[in-house]
Amino acid sequence: MKGQNVSTHRAEVRAVSFDDVPDGGLIELTLNGETAAFEAIMRRNNRRLFRIARGILGVDADAEDALQESYVNAYLNLSRFEGRSRLSTWLSRMVVNEALGQIRRRKRIVTASLDERPGRLEQDKVVNLYGDENPRPDEHVSRDQLRKMIENAVDQLPEAFRTVFLLREVEGMTVSEIAETLDVPEATVKTRNFRARKLLRMDMDQRLEPAVREAFLFLGERCDRVVARVFERLQEVGAMRT
Repeated sequence: MKGQNVSTHRAEVRAVSFDDVPDGGLIELTLNGETAAFEAIMRRNNRRLFRIARGILGVDADAEDALQESYVNAYLNLSRFEGRSRLSTWLSRMVVNEALGQIRRRKRIVTASLDERPGRLEQDKVVNLYGDENPRPDEHVSRDQLRKMIENAVDQLPEAFRTVFLLREVEGMTVSEIAETLDVPEATVKTRNFRARKLLRMDMDQRLEPAVREAFLFLGERCDRVVARVFERLQEVGAMRT
């Protein structure tokens, strides 16, 4: 779709709202050739499916590739969707299969020497979280820094734990939905999420410990200001000679 066709398509999407159309209606419209309906399906599911792929693959770009291929497969096979599960669950399983397929393909092309590497890159990144930046001791940690700290900690989780944690705690899926999506027993979902939360608590404790020690430090301008005011007050009450 190029040139005028793209502009026309975008204008149609903006003009028509599918917010209140149920999944079944969007599927029917898509099968009848309404491409804007399939775009609505993608936008409705993008966040959840990306988090699934990201949880398995651990890399944004790879997750986007998996998401793209999954949508292509979904579009080509939409007529086979039988409605025995929710559309989001059907799409989620596609993303899981595509992401796991990427891992299998990746393993086939990785050399033996790379397989034996201890994988220090991510660990080094964690170790250097405080050491390289050297922020001012009295500087507040921004929301963006905190978010990145949490994301880095989540990235350190084993893939199986990371995926379940993202789906349960971040995306808010139920245990039964996750079990169906990943094709594992519900007990496995609960166990993996429990272990993921435990590992995260341990990891975040280690990451936050240096920051906690430096909290409310009394340095710089604040220290100078208080010292100066103390001397001023002592002079006011005649306790010190000018």
